[in-house]
Amino acid sequence: MSELFYRAAGAILAPFRYAEREVQHMKEVAKEDIQEFIANLIKLSLISVASLLFLLFISITVAAAINDSANSSYLGWAIVAGFYLLIGIGLYIWRETTRDKKKPVANTRRPAGV
Repeated sequence: MSELFYRAAGAILAPFRYAEREVQHMKEVAKEDIQEFIANLIKLSLISVASLLFLLFISITVAAAINDSANSSYLGWAIVAGFYLLIGIGLYIWRETTRDKKKPVANTRRPAGV
């Protein structure tokens, strides 16, 4: 009689045990995914900082080289600043033209009765 009771209880609790195992598995998978995301985020931030520092120092070097070759104190800085200004304007124009292409077309039909 008690064996029948334990079998019935086991059959009733089986879906709950399955759900518990699935939830535990999902927690482990989520934890691994979060750890991988954070590791990638740290890598990308370090790459970004190193790239920006490289760009900064190469820009300073180019500006100083132009200053030396032109016997000027400010010409190199102006040329490098103008170069970055042109890049910024170009990126702004590019963004605006791609944004216009992504906008949905307005409804051009007239409403009935007008």
